[in-house]
Formats: sequence, structure tokens, C-alpha cells
Amino acid sequence: MPRWLVHNWELKLLAISVAAIVWFFVVSAGRSQIGFAAPVEYVGLEGSRVVLGTPRETADVQLEAARWAAARLTPASVRVRVDVSKLGEGDHVVRLSTEQVEAPSGVQVLRVWPAVIRLTLARAAVKSVRVVPQIRGTPAAEHTLGRVAVDPQIVEVKGPRTTIEERTTVETAPVDVSGIRQSVTRSVGLLLPDSVYATTQRTVQVTVEIRPEDSMRARRPGGAR
Repeated sequence: MPRWLVHNWELKLLAISVAAIVWFFVVSAGRSQIGFAAPVEYVGLEGSRVVLGTPRETADVQLEAARWAAARLTPASVRVRVDVSKLGEGDHVVRLSTEQVEAPSGVQVLRVWPAVIRLTLARAAVKSVRVVPQIRGTPAAEHTLGRVAVDPQIVEVKGPRTTIEERTTVETAPVDVSGIRQSVTRSVGLLLPDSVYATTQRTVQVTVEIRPEDSMRARRPGGAR
């Protein structure tokens, strides 16, 4: 062994130790711990099952990220994926772990809470139903409602078989025409029962025709003054 390797070995070992400690603090200083609510995504429901009630939508996660990764970290870039593909109908207790958290590179998942979530699965059905537009309020004075049209007229929904088996229609959120003097078109959502959701689209276009009362009378036989 060369003599220069063992010469003053105590000082060299001390220097290496100090360098290691400095490196540790430099690396630690370049990392940040971040916590926020991440969305919970339930995967494996493509078949004939649906989650009943209102399942947990978010889980609290604690992350540690390098400085360059922390600057670009947002709640939208992190999610908790819960695989329910192997669960049957009924009540279930599902454990959450850090392995179920998807995060960008440079991010380490330290913790996820709660540790367990409870789910109830039921048999599902898919059905096409007719959309019924809902109108609220009355137009301005000397104006009246004309034709009401909705596009599309048919949507496909999925939900518990017992809930949608007999259902043939679904209503839209109300379109308010209070004090309106001209025709309007609004994009509105659908009023769906619990645990039922649209598989094709979540909003529809409702067009409400509003006309002056004089023009309506002129269209009727003998409507002229």
C-alpha cells in the first residue's frame, strides 16, 4: 500500500466525514416537503359495476420533492389510483398506500391519509334516456316563450341497475329566462340521481325561443289588431 494513503490518515478520514456531512445538508436544503389533497381515481369500473353513494374524492398526501420538481408540482399532477377491478358487489374496506399515489419524477411519496376508505359496489346498467329541458322564470313584459329545443335529445347514462332500470328521461338544470327579451342558448348540466353519471356527455345545449307577444298574435288567424 502506498505510504501517502496512510500518511495522516486521521486527518483524511475527518476530511471525508466533513465532506459527507456537508453534502447531506446541501442535498437536504435542495428538497422540500409538500402536502395537499390529491384526487382519488377509481379504476376498474369499466364493466358491470358502479360505486354507490358519494365515494371519497380526495386523499391527503405528503410529498418530498427536489427543488426543481417542487416548483412544477401541482395537485393536478398527483393522484391516488384505487383499483376496484377485483372487488365484487357489496361493502368493502380498501387500504391506501404510498404505492397507489402517482406523482411526477423527482417526487417521493412519504404518506397518504386516510389509511383506509370504504366503498359499496353494485351491479350497473347502461341506458339511453330522453333529455327533458327545464325552464324557470318568465320573459320580459310583452314577451312570451316560443319553441324550446335541446341538443342532443338522447344521452346515455350508467348507474345502479335498480335506479335506472325504469327511467326513461333525465331533466336538465333549469334555464332561467326571467326578464329576457330575446332567444337564448345555454349549455347546462343534467340532473342525475345519486351514483348515476352520463357516459356520452355531461352537458347539453338548450335553446329557448322568446318572441314579442305582437308577433305571436300576428301568426294566429285573426291575430291582427
